[in-house]
Amino acid sequence: MGEAGGAAGAVRVLAVSRVAPAPGAAGSGAAGEARVKLSFFDTAWVVLPPIQRVFLYELPGGDEEFPAAVRRLKESLAATLALYLPLAGKLAYVAETGDVVVDCAGDPGVAFVEAEAAASDDAGGVHMDVRRLAGDEAHDIPAFLALVPGLDARELPAPVLSVQATRLPGGHGLALGLSVHHAVADGQAVWRFVSAWAAAAREGSPVTKALGPPHYDRAAVHVPNGNEFAREMLRKIAPNLPVTNTAMDYDFSRRFRLGRRTFYLAADDIQSLKSRVDAVAAADDQAAAGNDSATTPGTTRKKPVSTFVALAALGWSAFVRAKGLAAGDDTYLVFLADLRARLDPPVGDGYLGNCIKGCLATAYAGDLVGGDRGLVGACRAIQAAVAEMEAAPLAGTERWIQKMMTLPFQRLCNVAASPRFRVYEASDFGFGRPARVELVSMNNDGEMVLVGGRADGEVQVSVSLDPARMEEFKAHVLDRRSSSSPAPAGELN
Repeated sequence: MGEAGGAAGAVRVLAVSRVAPAPGAAGSGAAGEARVKLSFFDTAWVVLPPIQRVFLYELPGGDEEFPAAVRRLKESLAATLALYLPLAGKLAYVAETGDVVVDCAGDPGVAFVEAEAAASDDAGGVHMDVRRLAGDEAHDIPAFLALVPGLDARELPAPVLSVQATRLPGGHGLALGLSVHHAVADGQAVWRFVSAWAAAAREGSPVTKALGPPHYDRAAVHVPNGNEFAREMLRKIAPNLPVTNTAMDYDFSRRFRLGRRTFYLAADDIQSLKSRVDAVAAADDQAAAGNDSATTPGTTRKKPVSTFVALAALGWSAFVRAKGLAAGDDTYLVFLADLRARLDPPVGDGYLGNCIKGCLATAYAGDLVGGDRGLVGACRAIQAAVAEMEAAPLAGTERWIQKMMTLPFQRLCNVAASPRFRVYEASDFGFGRPARVELVSMNNDGEMVLVGGRADGEVQVSVSLDPARMEEFKAHVLDRRSSSSPAPAGELN
């Protein structure tokens, strides 16, 4: 029936069906309304490409298990969409008001692609064996792109979510690919949806003791003058939204020009890194104060670094080293903060929408190199950005996208997701935890993705970078992860 993804001939589409929300279960939005107007937090993402993720599974039952796995995925998806209704809707433009909404009326549903992968393409260049794809440090970008479904949102109305299940060769592999529009859900919302879908597949219900129902009434997130700011943003970044969203005419060939690798940092390495950073920071503070701050009455000790701050700092300093930036070059780190617990009133964890703010850390490149002291400089810059956000969560939210667009991208590193996202636990659909989870839609030179790893306390670090800079980045990460001597070449854990 055709081909899927970016590896021509590697994946053959067998069938495309539509999974509709199961009848009889009401969503928990604004009184079950069929149209959800995007909030100010959602609007910034309307013109950006979809988020694409792939989950790779080994199926012990072989080929016979694949049809049953697909049925389970479809049935549980229908049950979950009944509660997560906006994901089954379409993004639509309302000319009368100038708003973009999620339209859940008519015939809501999600395209579900069933496909199979060949052992290799005609040129022998794309090998889809699940164990190889799950085990390789360097990403097989053409293969990963072939395993996620398309989601064309350049014209409105446009779908919000699409799913692809691909039988991998060798009789023991399944790839589950998701494409979701960021305008409807942020990372926290997407992972709660995946957790609910997996719970429905494993336990028969998307609502469990540990996972309550979602809510998506946009009145829960309030920004003063937010509607006006949202409409202004749409007019500036997509003046022709009713017809074609040209802002999304992105050069996707860049994905093939950037290298991608994944590293796993063990809990012991992370703790060692954090302890060293805290120790050097404390020693510097004592030297600056000219006394022993640990014994001076009234002295306030600085907050220990978190796992996120330590690993973001490690990646940022590795980026600066790999890029060969001059000591006086200004450099930047961008990350997103979840505002759910920081708004007044706070928004519950189950909010299905965007509730995030961009944060910006700045430093001179020379302050981020030089071993552990460079890591301390990076940590302090990140902690300062976090403190600024915590002091005034909504300050500057209406202009942050425009601000980010003015930054020098060749000196910009960005961190996505969070070690709090236990992605391997969240995506067990009843046929075991995945062997690999990856964000496929990594487009930027200097993009890092941090998520919980497969082992307890482990963090998975994926990076997108100029291939010529990747070995230097890797060497710095593996060298600085612990107090031991540099790791042998090729060692990951």
